[in-house]
Amino acid sequence: MINYLERKWIALILTVLISIEIFYFSSIPGTVGVGGNPWPARTYHFAAFFLFTFFFMALIKRKQKIKLKHILIVATISILHAFLDEYHQTFVLLRDSNITDILTDTIGIFTSISIYFFIDKNQ
Repeated sequence: MINYLERKWIALILTVLISIEIFYFSSIPGTVGVGGNPWPARTYHFAAFFLFTFFFMALIKRKQKIKLKHILIVATISILHAFLDEYHQTFVLLRDSNITDILTDTIGIFTSISIYFFIDKNQ
């Protein structure tokens, strides 16, 4: 599967689509209310940034073996994307920035990098 993603245009399209999807969902106004179950939101944050990072790693790495520079570029840009997503939410009605969301995003990012590295190493 990773070999298929290493075609530049496929990885680029998937990375951009996930990024657009993240922006779209963070643009939806919040609702008034207190409480609620945070797990659906946490699961979404983890999954969205996991997929963004996975496809972005395929885009950056392509057919090369993973190098430290690939990991640093992907991790830095993915974490920056998480921060910018939370900052963007401060401008959306009834939404705010949340450090827990950034931490959840970061866990998804590093899980994705770890799994990608493991799969790439064992190919």
